[in-house]
Order: sequence, then C-alpha cells, then structure tokens
Amino acid sequence: MKEKVRPVAITIICIIAFAFVIIGFPSIFSPFIKKLGIGYPALFGAILAFNFISLVGVWHMKKWGVFTYFITAMINQSILLLIDRWSFTDAIVPVLFISITYYYYKQMDNNL
Repeated sequence: MKEKVRPVAITIICIIAFAFVIIGFPSIFSPFIKKLGIGYPALFGAILAFNFISLVGVWHMKKWGVFTYFITAMINQSILLLIDRWSFTDAIVPVLFISITYYYYKQMDNNL
C-alpha cells in the first residue's frame, strides 16, 4: 500500500495549529472561562481535544481530520459569538487551515 505524501503546506499549517492548541490549553483554566459558567471549561476543553484529534488526522492525510476540524471550528466560532468574545482575528487560523486542507482534500485518504 502506497503511503500518502504530506504536502509542505499541510505540514506547516498543522504545526501552526498544534501550537495554537498547546497555547490554548491553559486558557481552559482561566478565570474568564470559569466565570462564564460551570460547563464552559469542559466545553472548551472538549473543543481543544477534538481540534487536536482532527489535526492528527490531517497530519496523516485523512479526510475525516478535515471534516472534524471544520465541525469543531464552526462550534468554537459559534460559542465565541454567543459569549460575545468573537473577533475577526479569531477566524484567521481556522479559515486559513480549512482553505489549505480543502485544496489538498482530493489527495487525502478516506480510510481510518
């Protein structure tokens, strides 16, 4: 079985996104998130976990990784809008990530 070759653009955007997941992890425990309500730290933790899982999928050139990232990015953006913390800059990395992965989507594998 021939292994898919990961394009350089996918490698770069995955490394950047991994960095954002690592940087975002401490924010789960921030006082701002705790003030939102009892379930919000768990919700943002779940979003970060699903982002990490989707990044692993994209790193391995799997279509499910792109789909999972898209869903979690939309959920995250929606929650940021609901809590009135959304800004244009919060959408830059997800839009860039989705655009690059969409370009290479046909080269990705359907299998797990």
